[in-house]
Amino acid sequence: MADQAAMNEQELHAEIARLNKVVQALIVRAESSANIGTSDFNLFQSAITLEDMVRRRTDELEAALRENEKITRALSESENHNRLLVENSPMCIHEIDISGRIVSMNRAGLSMLGLKEQCEVQDYLYLDSVNAADRERIDTLLVQAYAGESSHFEFKASGPLGQIYKSCFVPIKNKNGGVEKLMGITEDITERKRLEQQLVEREELFRAIFEQAPSAIELIDPETLRFVEVNPAACRTLGYTHEEYLRLRLVDTQADLNEEELVAAVRQVGKSGGMSFENRHCCKNGDILDVEISTRMLDISGKHLLVGLWRDITEHKRAQEEIKLKNTILQTQQEVSPDAILVVDENAQIVSYNQQFIDLWRLSPQLVSEQLDAPVLQTVVDQVAEPDVFLARVQYLYEHRDDKSREEIQLKDGRIIDRYSAAATGADGQYYGRVWYFRNITERKRAEEDLRIIAGVFDNSQEGIVITDANNVFLNVNPAFTQITGYAREEVIGKNPKMLSSGRQDKTFYAAMWETLKQKRAWRGEIWNRRKSGEIFAELLSIAAICDDEGRVRRYVGVFSDISYLKTHEAELSQVAYYDALTGIPNRRLLADCMVQAIARAQRSCRMLFVCYLDLDGFKQVNDRYGHEAGDQLLVEVTRRLQEVLRAGDTVARLGGDEFVVLFNDLAGERECRQILDRILEIIALPIVIGSHQVAVSASIGVSFHTSANEDGDTLLRQADQAMYVVKQTGKSRYHLYDAKHD
Repeated sequence: MADQAAMNEQELHAEIARLNKVVQALIVRAESSANIGTSDFNLFQSAITLEDMVRRRTDELEAALRENEKITRALSESENHNRLLVENSPMCIHEIDISGRIVSMNRAGLSMLGLKEQCEVQDYLYLDSVNAADRERIDTLLVQAYAGESSHFEFKASGPLGQIYKSCFVPIKNKNGGVEKLMGITEDITERKRLEQQLVEREELFRAIFEQAPSAIELIDPETLRFVEVNPAACRTLGYTHEEYLRLRLVDTQADLNEEELVAAVRQVGKSGGMSFENRHCCKNGDILDVEISTRMLDISGKHLLVGLWRDITEHKRAQEEIKLKNTILQTQQEVSPDAILVVDENAQIVSYNQQFIDLWRLSPQLVSEQLDAPVLQTVVDQVAEPDVFLARVQYLYEHRDDKSREEIQLKDGRIIDRYSAAATGADGQYYGRVWYFRNITERKRAEEDLRIIAGVFDNSQEGIVITDANNVFLNVNPAFTQITGYAREEVIGKNPKMLSSGRQDKTFYAAMWETLKQKRAWRGEIWNRRKSGEIFAELLSIAAICDDEGRVRRYVGVFSDISYLKTHEAELSQVAYYDALTGIPNRRLLADCMVQAIARAQRSCRMLFVCYLDLDGFKQVNDRYGHEAGDQLLVEVTRRLQEVLRAGDTVARLGGDEFVVLFNDLAGERECRQILDRILEIIALPIVIGSHQVAVSASIGVSFHTSANEDGDTLLRQADQAMYVVKQTGKSRYHLYDAKHD
């Protein structure tokens, strides 16, 4: 625009100069020919006329020139102003060439890209500023913009900050209508997006509060009195579905107020800003509820809504009526009451009292009969440990007639008195005086202290404690129960302890336990139960029956401790005591027990028992050559092979070193025994790979067998040992049956 204005100014100056030359030429010619013919005079006149026209034209051109200068200055000022607006705009304003590169960018844009100078943005691809996830979408919009379509869009910026931008592409066309570049405007909307998300989360929070509130909430159009929205508590309380409720008007739920009264009440709420009052509502099924309501007028998006929050106080109202009734018949009750009762009128004069009052405060009947409250009060105050506090409280209650009071009072003689006081009012609400109840709770406080101690033991005991009713249903468990079993208190209350059963004890066990409980009212023993995790554990359990005065069982109390670690320790001791540490098979001690059982079984079944004493041939050489570790591996492998050969009822034991004993039970005779022995010799003689070495050993086996009831295990073992030495002396790698005549 500035260039165009400059061009117009030059043309105006040229036109003025040209006209001046024409006028000057005409004047010169006219002056030189002033006295000649008329035609020249006419020419002069024409020149004069032309000069006048030229002057007017010149004036017009000069005026146009001045106006043009004014426009030029305005355009220059406007251009500077626009440049300042662009440079100082809080939004990024930039130009993108046809190849997608940024040509220019204002300071806000440079700041968004983390750049300082305009030169730094040259040849910067616009798509490089876009997060990879949005890049394909923005590239498509670029293509559309180059085709002449403007677009508005949002995208996430590249880089670790995760900024969110809102941008647009505006095509800039040349004089031929083709797009030569794009003008882009970009705004950082990260904070706005964050606020929008917070708004969504807050709306979700308010919705959750609205939906889950225990009190009923209603939103009402104050103009039509129609329900706009209600929460589930309102629907649940009145018995309507949400859809049914929203088809109602406020007057439809009222038991006492008509539409005119409701309109007036709504106006009052609008003036005062809010009201709280009691009302009565109609349920869908016709029931009438007493409710307590708080109402407010809300302005939401320019629209007024009446919000009502109410709760059902029907039961509370009924309780109030019951209290009034009880106060009315106080005089009748006081004589049969275990409490000490004193009734005074509105002037604090004694109206009535019972004998318990005289006895509790150790008053003389004459003093009380005078019906003067002051001397009686003074006698009572003299017995109280904190008389000033007591007297101040009494005076306060006389001054605040509607207040009730319940307190514990410590007397100087150590007794503790529970005092309760309430106003005596009639059905009409009139105040008639005050009723004082006194009860000696000294023993109860002592009992409560004992109960607190017991409760402390219950809660802090390291043993699990279970309390069930007479039908063996859980009533209570302590924290140790939860720690041991894994079951929370809520998971077991109301259920039978059978839920802990592991199945390891049969019905006979439990029948015997209950029979003992029935006879002795107590039982103690070990029991296997199952934790919540499924793990079976052992516990030492004591059960006691709690009976009433007539001997009937009211409760069962079980106390147990987890003795799993003891059982584990016993098993470990048993393993060490009865099993070989290297091979895991029975040792000499357990072998003795197995021999006794095997002999007894042989005597019952009348079948043969064979005792085989086995010693490895060549074991010492392996041990000496390859070391004790190799020797141990050899013994383990021999054990495994022996276990493969043995039958289910047979036993293999290690006596020590390379000596083993095998018991064959329930054999028909020697032939069957020899078959097994041949197999043992064969399998032991097979090569054994130990590390990178292959070794071979054989076995020498001495065999004895049970023949009479008089033979014990030691005898059979000694005979088998003797037979084994016969094998060692006569060639090894075979077996020999003990011969009583020759061995």
